[in-house]
Amino acid sequence: MLKFLNPWVILAVVLAILGAGAYGVHLGQSLEQAKRAKELSLEEKIQQTIAGEVSKIKVINRPKIEKLETITREVPVYNSCEHSDDAFRLLNDILTGKTTVGPGDSVVPATDGADGQEIRNDN
Repeated sequence: MLKFLNPWVILAVVLAILGAGAYGVHLGQSLEQAKRAKELSLEEKIQQTIAGEVSKIKVINRPKIEKLETITREVPVYNSCEHSDDAFRLLNDILTGKTTVGPGDSVVPATDGADGQEIRNDN
């Protein structure tokens, strides 16, 4: 029992434990460095492969030719329009805000879907 209490034996055991721990840490670091080097080399290979494939892409500019379709819409121009005195008076009253016409007092004529305008297709 006295052999185990010897300070040199205790020191040797502590140094053995510390040495084993240091070796384990060194071994772990070496394995991790090898793993990182393998991953980096794999990434470099992937990047080189991608760069090679991208450089093979050939850009071709081709004009797109389509048939142009022209649609002409005829709109009437009212350049010789004549209004009565009552119509001018009503328009002036509306513009100045003196209108006496309330909502629902007027009749709006019905129109067709194209607002009475012809649509012509010139091909």
